[in-house]
Amino acid sequence: MTFVTLFRRSSLVSTLLVGVGVGLTPSSLTHAQGAPSRPADRSAARSAPTDPDVYLLPLIGRGDALKIGVPANVSRRAGYDNQPAFQRDSRALYFTSNRGDGQSDIYRHDFSTGLTAPLRATKPESEYSAMPTLDGKSVTVIRVEADSTQRLAQFPVDGSAPTVLFPAIKPVGYFAQADDSTWAMFVLGSPATLQLARTGAGREQTTGEVIASNVGRSLHRIPGTAHVSYVQKGGASWYVMRFDPVSRRIDTLIALPKGSEDVAWVDSTTLVVGSGTQLLQWRRGATAWKSLGDLAFAHLATITRLAVSPNGQWLALVAEPQPRIAVPSAAAAKMPVDRIDAASVKRNIEILAADSMEGRMTGSRGQERAAIWLERQYRAAGLTPAGDSGTFRQHIPLRAAPTPPLVPGQRFPRSVASWAAWDSIPADEKMRTSNVAAMIRGSDPVLRDEVVLVTAHYDHIGIREPVDGDSINNGADDDASGNVALIEMAKALMKGPRPRRTILFMSITGEEVGGFGTSWYIRHPLLPLEQTVVDLNVEMIAHVDSLAGGFGKAWLTGYERSTLGDLLADNGIPLVPDPRPGQNFFSRSDNVAFARIGIPAHSLSSYNLVTPYHSPKDEASIVNVEHMVQVISATTKAVRLLSDGPKPTWHPGGRPDAPAPRPPR
Repeated sequence: MTFVTLFRRSSLVSTLLVGVGVGLTPSSLTHAQGAPSRPADRSAARSAPTDPDVYLLPLIGRGDALKIGVPANVSRRAGYDNQPAFQRDSRALYFTSNRGDGQSDIYRHDFSTGLTAPLRATKPESEYSAMPTLDGKSVTVIRVEADSTQRLAQFPVDGSAPTVLFPAIKPVGYFAQADDSTWAMFVLGSPATLQLARTGAGREQTTGEVIASNVGRSLHRIPGTAHVSYVQKGGASWYVMRFDPVSRRIDTLIALPKGSEDVAWVDSTTLVVGSGTQLLQWRRGATAWKSLGDLAFAHLATITRLAVSPNGQWLALVAEPQPRIAVPSAAAAKMPVDRIDAASVKRNIEILAADSMEGRMTGSRGQERAAIWLERQYRAAGLTPAGDSGTFRQHIPLRAAPTPPLVPGQRFPRSVASWAAWDSIPADEKMRTSNVAAMIRGSDPVLRDEVVLVTAHYDHIGIREPVDGDSINNGADDDASGNVALIEMAKALMKGPRPRRTILFMSITGEEVGGFGTSWYIRHPLLPLEQTVVDLNVEMIAHVDSLAGGFGKAWLTGYERSTLGDLLADNGIPLVPDPRPGQNFFSRSDNVAFARIGIPAHSLSSYNLVTPYHSPKDEASIVNVEHMVQVISATTKAVRLLSDGPKPTWHPGGRPDAPAPRPPR
């Protein structure tokens, strides 16, 4: 798997911080229940979800070009999860969770590990509406104390004792931080009021300054400013307002869609709001909301609380998950049970990840040994050669980079546009590599021209600086495990009934050094791309991942992007959504290149972020063979289903953008 730096985009909205508030549940305390009543014609539409979850989806582009990706459920549990807010570095998400004991606490979901844990364990107090301070040193919350008092409190991130900001101002329901010392608060009462208070030496306040009455819960700092937005209720329409704490000026920005109350700022000029299952956008100067997309396909409803990450890459929202009815394929009922030989799996990964393969660096002699071994395995399994001129190889030209070698005898490769260009480079800079391709020709007269592409990269990162005396990066998990899976699947499929569609197995080169193998294949396809219905990429399956369900279970990158995830799950394939969407694994392997040209393409994995990665410690001796056997067996069933059953399709917003045109060389 290719390493990428997470959250690459520059921070376009680095000062954004979303204010949210206490969730109203049947067990809410008396102060919350004492909130002013809403107009009868709008109360039902604005009621809070009863079993909400927190979803995360990408934000793509800016301004009029703003688009949304597909939502991934990051709380994924029965019960109350609400009020998301991002950590200042955009690497984690805070939200309020009630785990069924009457206690509401702030939980932190880490995008790197995929783990969710309480920020602080507090009893008997409950906390709501976590929001990191602008300096990132504390997390501000609404704290419900033992006597049901609701006040603004801060928990320092260094673990020291919490403090109450404004002891005399209560009951506080919602809030936003305008600047280092200025706070806007929704204070419950009849009517609820927007109040302003300031912290600082000699400035502690016993009362807040009332700015407006009959206000809504959605309070936010407008990014890049010290202004605050709030919702003004009253009459048939509710409005988003802007307040300047310095000049005291209040401006009306836009009327909210009927039935909506919660907004979030993408940047200083752009708001988003949920309306039923739709997300809408408003830009300053516009007189109406514009649709960003309908998320009903994701089986959710009643979008409420929203938050945008400070780096502008992510939108979090709260919605009610909706049940979906599984739709098993008729093809699944006829499938045989494929037996995977554990001894063969163990033997093959020991060979492909052996020291003699020298870490399989693209263009190296070790990788060439691996390619020879792979083509022998495909030939022995009885597959048809699918490479150049009736061979198992698709040859690819490379050029040695004009940099010092990584180690003696090992050079770093660069792509070459064509073999003609390769002919013109100096002989001592010429390198070459190859994809290894084999196929099972489909049996159905109608479907056999359609292609199910099954891929895994067989290159790794070669020989580098030693770790504990070992300098060979064997790449047993990354991704010898995936190639062993392809071999074992090919053997199993050849023993059973012939698939209806053609299956192309391809061990791909160059994934670790720029995706040379996939980019060359896309420019020089061995089988028609327009007839390729799916790419299932197998990437790092050698170890158990507890977040995927443990032994024998795997996850699918971009599960929510297409119908593939649900199609496999409906037919008994033990796959779950990627439990770490913030790691952006969907874009870190060969599948993404196929996805960008329109082919539904995903990676199947059980990488757990714990076992060795890009290290000499990634050796065959620590592989969990029995786990691999279970995953390969399930993946074989998945390939049979894709060869004989319905074709996957993209969900709205699920297909990634096509790559930008490359400048002429």
